[in-house]
Amino acid sequence: MTSVPFPGALVVRVRRQLLGFSQEDLAREAGLSVALLQLLERGEYDPRSLHQLARRVLERRLDISLS
Repeated sequence: MTSVPFPGALVVRVRRQLLGFSQEDLAREAGLSVALLQLLERGEYDPRSLHQLARRVLERRLDISLS
């Protein structure tokens, strides 16, 4: 069975790049591993399953909604 990728993955990656955040810095600030952030940016991880604090940090820093 094939999983459906997270549709907002491209938005997460593009916003991070436009704002000049490295994956390492953003992951550290959100309390995530770089590997998990990479999965999220590829659409292989649904950010709605992240801890609330991590999700809020990403939403605030990237000025997006992950809901």
